[in-house]
Amino acid sequence: MQRSKTGDTGTPPQEQLQLAVQLEDSLRLLTTNNCSVVSEEEDGSTWKADVQLDSFGDVFRLLLLQLRADCQLAKALPANPRDLPDNIPLLRLIQDRVVPPRQQLQRGVDAGRKVVEALRLAFPKAVKALNRQLDESVAQLVQLEEALEQQVPQCKTGDGCTSPEQLQLAMQLEDSLRLLTTNKCSVVSEEEGGSTWRADVQLDGLGDVFRLLLLQLLADGQLVKVEDVAVSSSPAAYVGPPMTTTLTITDKDLAEDDLKVNDIVRDKQRWEHIRCIKGLKGKGSDKLLRVLASHPVHLEELGCSSPVEPKVMEEVLKLTSLKRIDVECVEKCDDYPDLPLQLEELRIETPSERQLRCVQRMPALHSLTVWDYFGPNVTFTPSQSGTLRWLCVALNTLHKPTMLSLVRAHASSLRELQVYCTVSDDEQNGGFYFPDLGRDLAASGLLHLKRLVLMRPNAKCTDAAGCLMQRRNLRSVLPSSVGVVCGPCAASALE
Repeated sequence: MQRSKTGDTGTPPQEQLQLAVQLEDSLRLLTTNNCSVVSEEEDGSTWKADVQLDSFGDVFRLLLLQLRADCQLAKALPANPRDLPDNIPLLRLIQDRVVPPRQQLQRGVDAGRKVVEALRLAFPKAVKALNRQLDESVAQLVQLEEALEQQVPQCKTGDGCTSPEQLQLAMQLEDSLRLLTTNKCSVVSEEEGGSTWRADVQLDGLGDVFRLLLLQLLADGQLVKVEDVAVSSSPAAYVGPPMTTTLTITDKDLAEDDLKVNDIVRDKQRWEHIRCIKGLKGKGSDKLLRVLASHPVHLEELGCSSPVEPKVMEEVLKLTSLKRIDVECVEKCDDYPDLPLQLEELRIETPSERQLRCVQRMPALHSLTVWDYFGPNVTFTPSQSGTLRWLCVALNTLHKPTMLSLVRAHASSLRELQVYCTVSDDEQNGGFYFPDLGRDLAASGLLHLKRLVLMRPNAKCTDAAGCLMQRRNLRSVLPSSVGVVCGPCAASALE
């Protein structure tokens, strides 16, 4: 640094101090781990992603740096006007700090060196990620071209010769094309210290890189289209008196196995303002739901106390205001329709394969219990909504692949996981004994899990020593932040 004529260190120019601050900001952006992206198509469709910057973080961070250099990315100011700074030059803001100018410059130099080093390391990784993305797209194109060539000679009718995977891949490529022509995008990046950066981007100069990044987010299942059919707002817009009534079906409402629907309907006070039905059972349950749906009721919760037939679930599907369902289906029956996709909480026992797959398409679902699934094993793709926080699974060892696939699909959002399992293979013929549970869960990517609860066959744990050893083994392979408890043992401790 040059000295003044008096021999003292001169005050650095404003541009140098500003550059030092920018380099520190650049370093923080290169180490950020969380980012959210919203992209808008010309037809008004919206895509959204909450991104964990891991596999393609290098590309994303380089893009954030370029946005910062182009003055499109700025640190978000406090929302409260009282917290906003005065409109004064940047130099005044820097001088108000305790940091002396020389120290500020030194910090800028240190940050600059780290930025240059990070860029040198990130650039080849970014090129590698983009090349991998190109190779994957070429392979997908070849696969669909071959499928199309085989379709013509083999399928004169045009039906039944294309696999669901091929159709899904075709739709994914259409989505990819739309993303490659998008013009508007907004980005929010969060630092570990809590600072937030925002940018509303017009994809011109940076468009090519940004669109490639959107494509990679789509391929990794982190970018999801905001569906307009998933959660309709119109059924929830109830206008009327407060509804606190629960319609509870008891044995008095049954004539042998037949539900006395006419008697219930005549007693209007029982159901006029209901939000909840509990204990639904008996032949005629579908008729009761159909009659209630023809009136201005706003049913949000439904609980059934016995297995329901497919025709009942047909009526349930029409209740667009439902948010919570507790239902048991007929074992090994494949005639059930889809489940309502607007559900927020679901407990289902002996579901069909079709019903189980519906879980993937519920964007508002945050609580799920699956009990005794007997269909073929199901493979789930990573959740696009990331809303499920609480999951309870009670599946036998034959359906362990389904259980683990369901856990992995929601690993990025789960806070609590409950697993029905025995202490040893002596209980229930070993059908619910998972000796490798800890290792399987540790490999499932449960990023935010706080609690693992072991559910048991009995109200009280019959093998306290074995239970303690099992919990210790689980704790030894899971992160220290995950609490492992036995449900019955925890309940006994509170008695």
